[in-house]
Amino acid sequence: MKRVLALQNYWDDSPGYLGEIMEEYSIPYDTIKVDEDPLPDPTKYSAIISLGGPQNANAHDKYPYLLQEKEFLRVVVQQDIPYLGICLGAQLLASALKAPVIRHHTSEIGFFDVQLTNEGKHDPLFQGLPGYQHVIHWHEDIFELPPGAVKLASSEITPNQAFRVGRRAYALQYHIEVTPAMFDIWFGQDDLMQNMNQVIPQHELNLIKQDFATRYPLYREHSRILFKNFLKISEYL
Repeated sequence: MKRVLALQNYWDDSPGYLGEIMEEYSIPYDTIKVDEDPLPDPTKYSAIISLGGPQNANAHDKYPYLLQEKEFLRVVVQQDIPYLGICLGAQLLASALKAPVIRHHTSEIGFFDVQLTNEGKHDPLFQGLPGYQHVIHWHEDIFELPPGAVKLASSEITPNQAFRVGRRAYALQYHIEVTPAMFDIWFGQDDLMQNMNQVIPQHELNLIKQDFATRYPLYREHSRILFKNFLKISEYL
């Protein structure tokens, strides 16, 4: 059995809950820190995940490894390797395929619902979801759709929340990998909070943390449904 490759773009965004699901089903996977490790041959893997991070997808001078990751993603699409891009991983796929990644007019941080398009409702990635997905957002940049992409999810604030290119390359503007421990880091570590306080008011951050107990279980259920679908698409389940 070929392994899954997880591209970790930032220290605080690991495979998280996705790793737990893969371990539950005894699916082998490797995690590569893209700012430290060389990217392997993508054809040696049966599926690839690229995770989130605060980097701007076009900040090549500051993060030169992003150019290498984009070239890697173009090969992934050309070779029809199942791909799941999450937040920055989605923006990198869009940028690699010549779609603009731009600063949003607002910041989306916390729990949200995204609505599936008609195409999304019929796409195998979203089967079993009730026409929407309960997600966690933390982003200031957004992507436009690459040429030939199919829009799969949207929201009132952000028109493009998910897309597919080709048969099996998916991009999600939101997070599905967050565990309770990761949530505590993202919304509890002092330096991250100081950065976030520049984006949204403290009372909104407090509400996000207060919402955790009631909103995380549905988030986790929807995340599990989607990721198991991705593993089926990748022929692991």
